[in-house]
Amino acid sequence: MEEFKIIKLPENKKEDSDQNESKEIPKVAAKIDDDYTPPKKRYLFLLVILLIVVVSIMVIRTISTFDDYEVEKTWERKDSAESHYISYNNNLIKYSADGIFYTQFDGTLIWNYTYDMTNPCIDICKDYIVVYDKKGTEVDIFSSKGFVKTIGTTTPVIEAKVASQGTVAILLQENAVSYIQMYDKKGSLLVSGEIHPENKGFPVSMALSSDATRLLLSIINVDDGDISSELVFYDFTSAGKKEQDNIAASYQYIGSFIPKVDFVKNDKAIAFADSKIIVFNNNFKATVAKDISVGDQMKSIFYNDTHFGYICEKAQDSGEVINVLNVYNLYGFKCVSREIDNSYEDVSLLENDMVLLRNENDVALFNLQGIEKFSYTFDETVYDVIPTTAAKRYYIIQKDKTEEIYLK
Repeated sequence: MEEFKIIKLPENKKEDSDQNESKEIPKVAAKIDDDYTPPKKRYLFLLVILLIVVVSIMVIRTISTFDDYEVEKTWERKDSAESHYISYNNNLIKYSADGIFYTQFDGTLIWNYTYDMTNPCIDICKDYIVVYDKKGTEVDIFSSKGFVKTIGTTTPVIEAKVASQGTVAILLQENAVSYIQMYDKKGSLLVSGEIHPENKGFPVSMALSSDATRLLLSIINVDDGDISSELVFYDFTSAGKKEQDNIAASYQYIGSFIPKVDFVKNDKAIAFADSKIIVFNNNFKATVAKDISVGDQMKSIFYNDTHFGYICEKAQDSGEVINVLNVYNLYGFKCVSREIDNSYEDVSLLENDMVLLRNENDVALFNLQGIEKFSYTFDETVYDVIPTTAAKRYYIIQKDKTEEIYLK
């Protein structure tokens, strides 16, 4: 029997070349796969879907309403009926004729200070607080750390305003003569001036810019039964010192009474007259940005750092008189105008841009689109409603307790 022999055949170079080429094909294919980019239409489609989802969430949050709530936490309190409440640095300020208390919402005391005032009023700018006795002679300055300084006057105080660094402006009045005084937080007098009725009239409202460089006065003048108002802007910068009496600008409004002025976001001035609202630009001459005429009589005004508004009465053809809620942004563009059937004692614009209507036990919240988000009658009188940092959560300040609630 013959033995089998293994014979090695000659290599076929062409075959090897073909095989090598075939081996390279997957590499080429893999490279093609790595460089593949989806069509632009796919990206556009995904973007549209994402946009629809975001818009849908926003619309749902805007139009959704709540008719009940769940109590998350309750803290008992003992207060006098004359106590007032205000939100400050995510905590609570309570003040009355006897003193001021700065606490957490659970009642934990941070600091307190006692005084004796007949009609205490308050103003807050960032970290500083001023409490003054209207028509009294005491002005107290506080910060988040507690008491800073007391300024005593010999002339009755009409109004006091505080700036972000603790500077205080005080409007005083006695025997028809008005006085403007500004102090630093240590109690040192910075500015002093007099306003005589025969020259200008009677100041009825004052506003101080957050950096204390500008002061705005609303002055009323009555001449032979005719009323007029003047808005005077004082500037205490180097540019203002070049102007006579530091007056940078003044505006005369014949036949108008302007009982309220203030500075809002970015130190834009706003003035509320009996039949109009004027918004000013934040420039040296305080030029008018928007002059809004109000056809109906304003019952109430409200504002925060981003929006302002008013409630007016409007007569229907049937003779029925209804309330109309109007809200504007700081550019003077109207956000909402809607009829409301809520009775109220107090209206305010909260930090979360909700309009709060309050009437003893009744509370109603409207958003800037005019939708009534929440309406409820509580068992006890509600002193105030303060939003938390979380959506749908609020602190309800009632007679003997504070509740943290969740709207549902």
